[in-house]
Amino acid sequence: MVNRLIEPTSGRILIDGRDISKDDPIALRRRIGYVIQQTGLFPHQRIGENVAVVTRLLGWSRKRQRERTDELLTLVGLDPARYRDRYPSQLSGGERQRVGVARALAADPPVMLMDEPFGAVDPIVRERLQNEFLRLQEQLAKTILFVTHDIDEAIKMGDLVAVMQQGGELAQFGPPDEILARPATDFVARFVGADRGLKRLSLSRVGDLELQTAVTAHPGDDAEEARRRTLADPFRYLLLTDDDHRPIGWVDQDDIPRSGVLTEALAIPMSPLVSRRTTLKDALSMMLAADVVAGIVVDRTGRVLGLVTVESIAAAMRPPDRGVGAATDGSGPDAARRLAAELAARDDQELGRTEATRA
Repeated sequence: MVNRLIEPTSGRILIDGRDISKDDPIALRRRIGYVIQQTGLFPHQRIGENVAVVTRLLGWSRKRQRERTDELLTLVGLDPARYRDRYPSQLSGGERQRVGVARALAADPPVMLMDEPFGAVDPIVRERLQNEFLRLQEQLAKTILFVTHDIDEAIKMGDLVAVMQQGGELAQFGPPDEILARPATDFVARFVGADRGLKRLSLSRVGDLELQTAVTAHPGDDAEEARRRTLADPFRYLLLTDDDHRPIGWVDQDDIPRSGVLTEALAIPMSPLVSRRTTLKDALSMMLAADVVAGIVVDRTGRVLGLVTVESIAAAMRPPDRGVGAATDGSGPDAARRLAAELAARDDQELGRTEATRA
């Protein structure tokens, strides 16, 4: 209906305050980006030609088309020199999907329609494409209507989420956090799942937390002084970093020499490296997989910004009227598992109260 492939039977659809029924349908479609599940690339055209379809229809010069195509391929992470002259059949599913996004952006549309754009790729590629697209959206600031059957994807990608139920009825509309915290109906509660607390971890990012300062030192530093600083800190590990403040590894306070200098040989495998853009859910999963209680937060150059801990994530998710419990104090290597179990148990309790109230 938004691009008038189907004409609305009633109501109005506005783009930039203008009723789209007043526009020529063909002109309307040329200023709306459209990405579909199977990409819809023309198999007989090279990648550069596919990306330039709309700009060609709009009458852009060849030079301007070429420049815009190369700019967009670079934007979606595809080297124009390598990909411009290939055919869609020579690309992987994830690469074809990136080309589809580039084509949709060609004429810099104010609105983009995305119909299950990542549904046809495997889970690993799908997550990578989601993260890449969120990065692009941060740069481009487009209005996007995104259709998906995956509630986790909707929560991760959407600023506002509309849950539709059978018969085309709108069951609930609002920010993802509101839908997870206060489902409007039993249908919505079942649709979002019993693990609503864990899903809410996808809504916040490491950068939303106050990072814990890491005690750091460089190889060649005085061991006695480094040991003194580590013993004075609640966290029992010293983070060894290089001269550019990039992490090398941890040194347990018991393994720090009482004299001499620090060496790289003292370092043990590091915690997961995360960025400020990493979701709390991903950060917790990485700590769970590594069986550690802290992740190292780094900037784009790999320099240490601080630490994110299981306890800081627990504090962010804990209701304000609840104190710190022993189950999530982050004192043991299985703290991440305990936090996940606590959130799951809380979801079960909330769901039970909701169903009892409605009954």
